[in-house]
Amino acid sequence: MTTLSRNVVFNVVGQGLVLVLSFIAVKFLFRQLGADVFGVIYFNITLATVVTTVLELGISSTSVREVSRHFQTEPDYIRSFIQTTSLIYWGLGMLVFVVVFASAPVLVEKWINLTTVDAATASTMVRILGVSTSVVLPRALYTSLFRGRQRMGINNSIDVAAAVAQQLGIVVVLRLGGGVFAVATWISVSAVIWVLAYVFVAARMFGWAALAPRLHSEVVRRNARFAGLMMSNSLLSLVHSQADKVIVSKLLPIADFGFYGFASATVGRAGFVTSAITQAAFPSLSSLFESGDRLGLLRQYRKLQDLVCFGTLPMFAAICFGALPAYTYLFNASVAGRLLLPTFFLALGFFMNGAINTPYVVSLAMGKPQIAVRSNVVALFVVLPVTAVLIAVYGITGAAFSWVFYHLFTYVYMVPRVCRECLDMPLWRWYLTVARPLGLAVVAYGLGWFVIATAGSFSLNALALGYMAATVIYALGAYPLIGADLRDTVSNLRQTLGMRWAGTQ
Repeated sequence: MTTLSRNVVFNVVGQGLVLVLSFIAVKFLFRQLGADVFGVIYFNITLATVVTTVLELGISSTSVREVSRHFQTEPDYIRSFIQTTSLIYWGLGMLVFVVVFASAPVLVEKWINLTTVDAATASTMVRILGVSTSVVLPRALYTSLFRGRQRMGINNSIDVAAAVAQQLGIVVVLRLGGGVFAVATWISVSAVIWVLAYVFVAARMFGWAALAPRLHSEVVRRNARFAGLMMSNSLLSLVHSQADKVIVSKLLPIADFGFYGFASATVGRAGFVTSAITQAAFPSLSSLFESGDRLGLLRQYRKLQDLVCFGTLPMFAAICFGALPAYTYLFNASVAGRLLLPTFFLALGFFMNGAINTPYVVSLAMGKPQIAVRSNVVALFVVLPVTAVLIAVYGITGAAFSWVFYHLFTYVYMVPRVCRECLDMPLWRWYLTVARPLGLAVVAYGLGWFVIATAGSFSLNALALGYMAATVIYALGAYPLIGADLRDTVSNLRQTLGMRWAGTQ
């Protein structure tokens, strides 16, 4: 198994387990602490995403790119690079905590719409959870270092262990009678332990001296342009990926925000397959471009794009089929009914996001982040006004559809330039690559849902059987539609596994 294949497996399995584990404490939080507390916790998750993305400065992507290119050839430079980025990220992490602690009362009073929890309790929760927010940036740095070394089994193992501890800890605290402050404290304490585990492993890999924060001006000069473009793109992507949730948190009750935030986070986390593949591929693609192997880079892109497009649709379909029973179990039937259509739109939007993510990573590997930056700048004036109108008129359903609309815009504005400057392919061929698996899914899973709806039974058994039957149809139709590059890889993998199985007999 190649390094890329191994890293894809580590990312898929690791992030998949984190997704499953994230469900453990949800029911207990909602049932024992109420919708408002549940909403405040998910508000903090959104706040952490917004704050850390604003302050990310493009360093994470730059770290993957630099470590993958220069770890073997320039070890002293990489040591200086890690020291500089450690100083920046730990300094910003401390700044985040101070700002969140000081601004919590104003944030709660001016932004959050509470119904059952008083403002003082919500403010204290936000302050306690601010600790977990402050360590997200350092953790992102160490994750990028492991990815740059193409050692993604490390960060995924830590993530799974930390997720188990955090979720089970929440359940234990609630079972022992702990209230909102005890839960918030455990979330922050577990986040600190999480990042300390990263520090220890990173020190074993790069040395304790490399982790000592120190500024090296030559590192800043060498990476200023690429990091600046990545920072701009991160900020703009943040606006578009979080605008729906920010507007929902302002216009709708905090309980609605909690439900929508959970649905969005769940569907988004299901896109871990896409992120797992592209995160594993980025250092490999960067190395191929650095070595001048353009044919190898494009061949790898075609395989990855087919893998993402054909491989993620069954997962998003599973979320749609499982939405009603899952939401009913976690919340109640009324909430489940309200979240069904938004979940479908979110699933479609995240599939569209995955389809464009691979060509985006290729543009980064080729040193052209400005393509995405320009697209996101124009989208500010096209997509955001539509998002606000959709939410004001249709609530959380409109918020979910705004994510689809954003990607329709990128397909029209950004994709043509990526095809022309990076992929060397006609635009129609890229659209066909996305349309084939999507059309197949519409036929297979649409037929399965139609049969269930016609029968009038949305029981767990009926939904499971309908999904499995549709997946069989989808799988039978997918293999002849995938590209030759991925088909050859699948065939070779099947032969290799067959030979190993025969050797064990």
